[in-house]
Amino acid sequence: MKDFGLTDIFQLLGQQQKTGVLNLQEDKKVVQVLFDKGMVVGTNFPTEPEEEHPLGKRLIRGGLISPEQWKKAGDQHKEELISIEQALLKNGMVINEDLIAVIKLLTFETIYGLFKWKGGTFRFETTKVSYDPSFVEPLNAEYLLLDVLRMVDEWPLLAERIPTFGMVVQKVNPLATLDVLAGTAWAKKRTFQMEVIFELIDGARTIQEIMDLSFIGEFDTCKNLITLIDAGLVEPVSISVGSQRPKRPPLSRHLVDAGAFLLVGVLAIFLIFQLANTRLENLPLTQAEWKGWSTLRDSIQRVEREKTTKAREVFFLEENRYPTAPEEMVKQGLLAR
Repeated sequence: MKDFGLTDIFQLLGQQQKTGVLNLQEDKKVVQVLFDKGMVVGTNFPTEPEEEHPLGKRLIRGGLISPEQWKKAGDQHKEELISIEQALLKNGMVINEDLIAVIKLLTFETIYGLFKWKGGTFRFETTKVSYDPSFVEPLNAEYLLLDVLRMVDEWPLLAERIPTFGMVVQKVNPLATLDVLAGTAWAKKRTFQMEVIFELIDGARTIQEIMDLSFIGEFDTCKNLITLIDAGLVEPVSISVGSQRPKRPPLSRHLVDAGAFLLVGVLAIFLIFQLANTRLENLPLTQAEWKGWSTLRDSIQRVEREKTTKAREVFFLEENRYPTAPEEMVKQGLLAR
């Protein structure tokens, strides 16, 4: 994919009206995009276990079904040889309109997520694909690509304003409605999506929870929230403790540092004692003393590696990416200079 990027792949398959399965893989993660005459008609996740299927997770997070209902639909899907979507509808767990909207959102968000991959491989199989038009709205591959590329270009600006989906927001005036935008420059930006998002803001929900409950993608949710913040209707409250690691070093890192200092102190005293009693007059060190020094050096290096590894993980949780250089971790106070 570094040699032949996703943009080229989607353009080629769309323009040549290909039918088949596009297999994309990054490490152990595999995503399949289904094409029918150049139109995107769905996504599959062959490596995901049924209980972790993105459609089920999305429906559960949005409060439309429970984990037990998803399992029941899955069992019925296997026993009666019907699709999972048909099983959900047959049992009245969801309505058809909601299911169509969620499947479309899942397809769009999956393809959007592919553009965040750092690399990977692809393979296109020309084969007949099947999908149920009752649930799936074919998407023009090139139009879809244009929307995704626009979002990818604009996302860095949004990420500066909303660095984490663990952020909690509240209404400046709990009794206000979007009618206050009438006659202002913000009135033109008022949308149905904004109405849904504004209703879900209660001062306790995180941005991630608002996304899940609104069934609006991360890009549009963040864009509407920033508009509401700039219009003076919404303000940030805090960062959810459970959603983001704190900037200060966690307890585990303090324990690692304390252990390192203790280990260094004990080994240093041991070496000084050995020198004073055996080799003070006959340097360099004996073989046994060199062995002690090597143990000390290896221990320090091991602790430093562990500190760097933990710093990288904290950086990833805070920035949603790994650092490109140690200086980035130093700048954020995760590593000493």
